[in-house]
Amino acid sequence: MKGFRSIRRAMLKQGVALAVGTALLAGGVALSGAALAAGQTAKGKSVQYVTFGLQFEYQVAMVDGIRKKAKDAGINLQMIDGKGDPNLQVTQALDAVSKKPDALLIDPVDAKLITAGVKRANENNIPVFMMENPPPEGKYEALVEFDNAAAGAMGADVLAKMVDYKGTVLEVRGSVGSEQAQARHTGFMDRMKAKYPNIQVKSLNTEWIADNAYKMVLDAMSQNPDIKGVFSHNDEMVRGVVSALRQTGKLVPPGQAGHIYIVGLDGTPLALSRIRGGTQDASIGQDPIAMGGNILDAIISNFEGKPFPKSTKIEPVLITKTNVDDPKLWGNFGKKK
Repeated sequence: MKGFRSIRRAMLKQGVALAVGTALLAGGVALSGAALAAGQTAKGKSVQYVTFGLQFEYQVAMVDGIRKKAKDAGINLQMIDGKGDPNLQVTQALDAVSKKPDALLIDPVDAKLITAGVKRANENNIPVFMMENPPPEGKYEALVEFDNAAAGAMGADVLAKMVDYKGTVLEVRGSVGSEQAQARHTGFMDRMKAKYPNIQVKSLNTEWIADNAYKMVLDAMSQNPDIKGVFSHNDEMVRGVVSALRQTGKLVPPGQAGHIYIVGLDGTPLALSRIRGGTQDASIGQDPIAMGGNILDAIISNFEGKPFPKSTKIEPVLITKTNVDDPKLWGNFGKKK
């Protein structure tokens, strides 16, 4: 009888627990996946991170933010410098998969080419997270990107106003194979055609590289000395643009006759310095700190069994002399007060 009573008490306890659980669910208090998988943590997990390339200030800021957040979460992050080379990135991604990480993070130079690495990770059940350029094939868990088309349109609006809505301007483009560059180009050209019919645009395929921008802008200026402005797909290439204008005697201070307006993109520390000094008129800012933070949040949530957004888009902000000292701009984060 004693043994029977013990069994009965155990059954009653189970019944009470089941009843409580049923009541919670009936009342709308469902147990989350994270609660059901209590104990899941990001600490100790490994992530292979194939970067776009560390020759760009913007990318360095993004990598530093990701590295710090990963360290705070106890994630073992291996950062791989993609060097802006799409073919090298494919090799790097395949090698990263062979190391069997808990997650793979990629910021592709060429989204189509990187598909091979994404698919290999899929075959090995390694979750993939993407920055900026989503692959056309293969599965990824989350994407954080910048609204490049809106940035291109904003560049068109500000440059058109600066040149008084008429004349010839240059577009200094990023890589032809880059989805970011293509979206910036499309946003810029569509806005110019739709709203500013008296502006002629000459596009230069400078492949994100300042030296290419220098040579091609120099040549464009010799062919057409009446160019009124330049829109550059990143602030890095503005270095080359400024050098070309200086060599041709066209680097005229703002407010003086003959000044050629320059609008860049990224909001880098050097761009903000040029805006203060008058050798650059504006930059379309994006936020690498926010982008890096968002993608790391998604990776951490994945490790912890928590929900996270499939796609996050960061919007552009216009930076001119009026707001260049705003402490919220990432390009001012290291600036001494």
